[in-house]
Amino acid sequence: MRILALLTLVSATSAFAASDADREKAFKADIAPLLEKSCIGCHGKDKTKKPKGGFDATSLASVVKGGKESGAGITWGDASKSSLYKTSELGISSPDDDLAMPPKKAKERHPLTKEQLEKVKAFIESNK
Repeated sequence: MRILALLTLVSATSAFAASDADREKAFKADIAPLLEKSCIGCHGKDKTKKPKGGFDATSLASVVKGGKESGAGITWGDASKSSLYKTSELGISSPDDDLAMPPKKAKERHPLTKEQLEKVKAFIESNK
């Protein structure tokens, strides 16, 4: 009986573990378009300039890595520890906060919507 319970737990846990290919596919389909509108202008569109804060939003690998100031962009399984989520959430809830993204002073400010932020959160938390 214990073995059956353990096997059930292992199979359930592995169902939540995403492969790199699955993460990349989901990122390109669901998250990259959101970042294109809200983040890329300052964080990687112009390849001749360094992205602001060292945060490059042009690929999943660079988003996961994060920037110089805010730490890891994505901490798989925990949006609350992911700077991508935290700073984007501040862009909605506290746009005057110094860490809010996009910053209030941005020329073209397009913060994520609440629905888009929920999509980012689901992406981070479902990809352990």
